[in-house]
Amino acid sequence: MAKRALSLLLCTLLLSGGMTASASAGSPQDPLVSLSYVSDWAKALLDGALPEVEKTLDAFYERASASIGKTPAASARVSLGDGGTLTLPSGSSATLVSGAANVKISSGALVNATVGAEAISGKLNRNHLYIACDMADIVITASGSAVLLVDGEYRAATGKIIFTDVPQDAWYYGYVYKAVELGLVNGVTETSYKPSGSFTVAQALKLAACMHQLYNDGSVTLQNGEPWYKSYVDYAVQNGIAGERYAGLTDAEYNAPISRREYVHLFYKALPASEYAEINSIADGAIPDVKPEDEFAAEIYAFYRAGILNGSREDGSFLPDSGIIRSEVAAILARMFDSGERKTLTLP
Repeated sequence: MAKRALSLLLCTLLLSGGMTASASAGSPQDPLVSLSYVSDWAKALLDGALPEVEKTLDAFYERASASIGKTPAASARVSLGDGGTLTLPSGSSATLVSGAANVKISSGALVNATVGAEAISGKLNRNHLYIACDMADIVITASGSAVLLVDGEYRAATGKIIFTDVPQDAWYYGYVYKAVELGLVNGVTETSYKPSGSFTVAQALKLAACMHQLYNDGSVTLQNGEPWYKSYVDYAVQNGIAGERYAGLTDAEYNAPISRREYVHLFYKALPASEYAEINSIADGAIPDVKPEDEFAAEIYAFYRAGILNGSREDGSFLPDSGIIRSEVAAILARMFDSGERKTLTLP
């Protein structure tokens, strides 16, 4: 289909610009000749041009196919900060899913499989699949920030995202940057993370859905729906992360701040229970403001025992009904995906 479309385009260009002003009356070049004659002439031109067009495009497809077969696919979601780079060897592919990036082709070839043509150095098109082939030396560089889905081998230098509102001496400094590197959260702007910003029910459902997909599939391919959170809500409900009631919330309920209690409930099911191995001995009832019979108490205690939560106060209180903020979200994300970040604690 792509080859036929390109051939038609070539014929259209010939039809629109190929006639000379000196055409004689009654000749095939006469603009007043019959429609059937023009139709037959265009078909003959298309049939004659198609083999050459196919020959050119087949070269691209064959080079891409040969390269793909050399490297087993291993999907990854790669987040690049401003100036970060992604190097693709032959057989690997990349798709820009957010942000902006440019590509430099030093050797070999890069095929844009979405349009069926060889790419050139310059700006990457978002959501187009690019495949490196022919002993490629391909470097993609982020402009501002970018997230790419990569299949096959790659080398990444993520660059440095600098948030002016995340000071190095802040308790959440390392968590914010680790969560951003995971590709699950972004700054509010390129230079601002807004660590004290609130979190809504819809945002929590999105994160839970993306974490589940990242853990199980190795990459996040979910995209905004209409409204923006619908695709994430549907995924969360279908995969047992959220109960059926979440599919029927009103817009006001989706956009309301989420409590810390409910946040843990949603995040708990984003990963399997096997990821919450106990490293802390926390007796039932030991958390001062969470009784064992309280709503979602089992999930909260599981996170304390796994070292994902360590309390909001020195006595280990959780403040279950208060809202959660973006710095705390980053800490929980980092600890869920990196067991080395988890905290040991003892409660009386």
